Amino acid sequence: MSLPKILLLACLVLTSAWAQAVPAPQRPVKLVQQHADRQAQSSHLRALGFKARGGVDKATTDRDGMENRSFPHFASSFSVGGTAYPFTMVGYAPKSGRAASLKSVIVPLRMNFNYFGANFDVSHSFEPAPAVANIVGSPMYVPAQFPNGFGQFGDQMQRAAFWNRMDPDHNWHVRMAAPVVAKVVDIYVTPETGSLFQDVDGNFYGDVLIDFLDAQAQTILQFLNLDADTLPIFVTDGVTAEALGYHTAYPITGNQLQSYIFTSWLDPALVSPLFADVSTFNHELAEWLNDPFVNNLTPVWAYPPQNDPATACSGNPFLEVGDPQGNGPTYADFPTALVTLHGVTYHLQQVVLWQWFADEVPSSAFGGWYTFPLPNSLKAPAVYCQ
Repeated sequence: MSLPKILLLACLVLTSAWAQAVPAPQRPVKLVQQHADRQAQSSHLRALGFKARGGVDKATTDRDGMENRSFPHFASSFSVGGTAYPFTMVGYAPKSGRAASLKSVIVPLRMNFNYFGANFDVSHSFEPAPAVANIVGSPMYVPAQFPNGFGQFGDQMQRAAFWNRMDPDHNWHVRMAAPVVAKVVDIYVTPETGSLFQDVDGNFYGDVLIDFLDAQAQTILQFLNLDADTLPIFVTDGVTAEALGYHTAYPITGNQLQSYIFTSWLDPALVSPLFADVSTFNHELAEWLNDPFVNNLTPVWAYPPQNDPATACSGNPFLEVGDPQGNGPTYADFPTALVTLHGVTYHLQQVVLWQWFADEVPSSAFGGWYTFPLPNSLKAPAVYCQ
């Protein structure tokens, strides 16, 4: 290990030790917040929603593609009202017929909350093992049956979107390789950086500042020393970060691009199906596949469906395929899709296909679809904000 990394590690250790050693009375009092019922808990989780952070300009993205610095990605575009909207997505060009096998590493975060309560004596640690096991066994990595065939969620989603644009033999794929699971990393959370909650049955769940979580993730990445073509996925069990999940991208040394995902995992026995188990992960993975560098622009769209009085302008100009049905006031109109594998039922959020943003009528996707994996939940493209 290089001297800078040794010094950085020592700094982290000292920081964690300091966080535990500071006398409790010097800290602000932060009580454990109680939710009266499941509806109150759901309202809190929905208010958190999902976020995208960072972003890389198109020139840097194009240069990365030409130099093959990171995972395979291709560029294309669609047109709306005479305006071209270029996009970059993960995988080889669909017409090539090449199958991509995408590497990832799951980084489990043990979130240790300390010094909460009126007397600074409430602590709780959230173990990530159940979340990691559930994610590894989920349809994001393990093939399952979907309306357009048998395969992984992300692969079947993209094959549906590009079915009529890929090679004639339909050999094109975007598959996730079996993930590597890193060692558990301990993160220490105090009232300055997080909040603790309890449901009516006394179960804890936590929330941390997104900037705090992001700083921890970027520090951890310095030690992982991953290949440029590997996607890091930071996983917590029962802990959010001012968002249920997010994905981000930014340039690092040598013009290399770094993208990664943070996903919370919530026990399906304790939360609404809309937030359960891998629903956040499939949302973020779908968005990473469609907008890995957070720079694919679209016309600003309104939340579907238009016949719901709660619909509103999203204010969102990005090709974030999970947001239209899972991140706004009309999310309850789109229940999660249930997929059972090896006796375990997983909850998957609905996502839109890129044709929904592109005002394609009819959609060029498989079956004329606009959404996945339940293709009947949307039958028309986006309505744009005025």
